[in-house]
Amino acid sequence: MTASDRIDLSVIVIAYNEELNLARCFSSLPVGVELIVLDSASTDRTVEIARSFGAQVHQRAFTHFAEQKNACLALATRSWVLAVDADEELSPELRKAISTLIQQGPQASGYTLQRRLVFMGHRMRFGKTQDQPLRLFKRAGAAYVGSIHEEVQVAGEVQKLTGGVLWHYSYRDLSDYFQRFNRYTTAIAERHAKEGHSFHFFGHILRPWIEFVNRYVFRLGFLDGYPGYTYALISSLYAYVKYAKLLEIKRRS
Repeated sequence: MTASDRIDLSVIVIAYNEELNLARCFSSLPVGVELIVLDSASTDRTVEIARSFGAQVHQRAFTHFAEQKNACLALATRSWVLAVDADEELSPELRKAISTLIQQGPQASGYTLQRRLVFMGHRMRFGKTQDQPLRLFKRAGAAYVGSIHEEVQVAGEVQKLTGGVLWHYSYRDLSDYFQRFNRYTTAIAERHAKEGHSFHFFGHILRPWIEFVNRYVFRLGFLDGYPGYTYALISSLYAYVKYAKLLEIKRRS
């Protein structure tokens, strides 16, 4: 990379044992960025792969997501930041849109990106598998909040960046899904208990059925075929289990 290739953008990534994802993610990034990886003592080839892409690799014991990302953000030195997860990939169109925006000069303080899930090897289109996370933002004044589903807050206007997709390869397979399923439903139930959330029995019983019909029928999940059916089904179970675990906690206490 020459000085003329450099753009005013830092890419931040937190990682732990991500050797299966890093090359795909890093290969999709714009040219000329500052790449910063905050690792949590990975035991695979994560650090080696990150350094092969020219990343600055730092170490920090994991506490929770907001603290980890704030620590990674603090290492960035350029005016703009792109936050990506190791299991995400920028489409060529999104890579070009980000590079063009940074080079021409952004007008807002932050930009949301269109993100779509890749599930069971299928690029999903329906069934609540798309979102618009805030991932591109001005470094000054930005900070992450939230211990589980963290989000970044910026000082100023947020706009939507059009053009391209951020592909999310969230789960390697169903076994990986259910390992995360168990961790996250427990963490959410414990947080709800600390915050004093009430438990409504009939709402709890009806919630998974409503969730499935919404995703599979009203949000057109059936158009994604078998992966669409599977994702709608296990997502509705997720909604049930996190509140079932909350009920367990309340009964124990």
